[in-house]
Amino acid sequence: MVYLLLIILYVICLISYFEEELGDNKWYVYWGVGVVLILMAAFRPLGIDNDSETYDMYFANYDTPLYEGFVEFSFLFLAEIFYNAFGDVHSIFLFYALFGVSLKFVAIRRLTPLAFLAVAIYLGHYYILHELTQIRAGIASGFFLLSIKPLAEGRRLAAAAYMAAALFFHYSSAVLFPLLLLSNKEMTQKVRLCWASIVPVGFLMYFLHLGISTIPLPFIGEKLELYDMLKEEGTFDEINVFNAVFLVKNVMFLYFLYMYDTVKSENPYFPLMLKIMGLSIFSYLALSSIPIVAMRVSELLGIVDIILFTCLYYTVRPSWLSRAMVLSISLVYLYLNLFHEPILKID
Repeated sequence: MVYLLLIILYVICLISYFEEELGDNKWYVYWGVGVVLILMAAFRPLGIDNDSETYDMYFANYDTPLYEGFVEFSFLFLAEIFYNAFGDVHSIFLFYALFGVSLKFVAIRRLTPLAFLAVAIYLGHYYILHELTQIRAGIASGFFLLSIKPLAEGRRLAAAAYMAAALFFHYSSAVLFPLLLLSNKEMTQKVRLCWASIVPVGFLMYFLHLGISTIPLPFIGEKLELYDMLKEEGTFDEINVFNAVFLVKNVMFLYFLYMYDTVKSENPYFPLMLKIMGLSIFSYLALSSIPIVAMRVSELLGIVDIILFTCLYYTVRPSWLSRAMVLSISLVYLYLNLFHEPILKID
């Protein structure tokens, strides 16, 4: 599977340099890559990732009350259907892969003309993280990415519908609904400075241990307390807010704020996605006292990075260099996910 991922990424990198020459023919390759990614995720061997064997257990024991608190009702409902129809966990993997990949491919085409650069970023990180591991979050993040366009256009009801669909597949998507208060309005220089300030504010909260878990909230507060107790028992590792990937993301966020006028003229949805990127960074810091929550929320909001990182292309010339820079980010992500802190198990 690792070699196949590398081959697909090579094809994507190659096509990204010839998108204009290929014209509409590039979409045949685009959707062909999508089909291959769906099949890879659906029929991956059990145990190649961290979660597939656990999902196999949930799948075979869908009617066990104990698991109702661990996965959404939607998964257990689908597990009952697919277990009785096929008896093989790969059947439900196919369902989640089909929607997880397809939703993102549709959203990418709607949100950027740099489709292959976006798929490269997706393949290097979120495909492995979601479609090959956190499959419930994979569908949720796909619906969220689809909500960006209607939300930016002021169609909040349509955006809310996508978010509700995301919530059906993963409860962490409840954090998306406050985003309905955001707009895609032009960001003045003062507004950009305010958004830039959330980075130092987030780090200040981290150092002073002023995370959101200290706020007494009904139900949610109880869940946060449970996660906090599990962390103290050593179930979760501490978050390292100074890891290279997160620091680079901070730099990219501030860089895009600085290059706002250049990018905004190329991507009409840029202001909204930039705000969401900032909230992804802030949530990682503000929720760092409960690592699993911080990572899940930050990763869900961070799905916009698939589109935003491609915007580097608009800020650097010559174009071959800017493409190379975006593709390099994808390669670094892929290396980290496969070899440095491997999400997939490699023999």
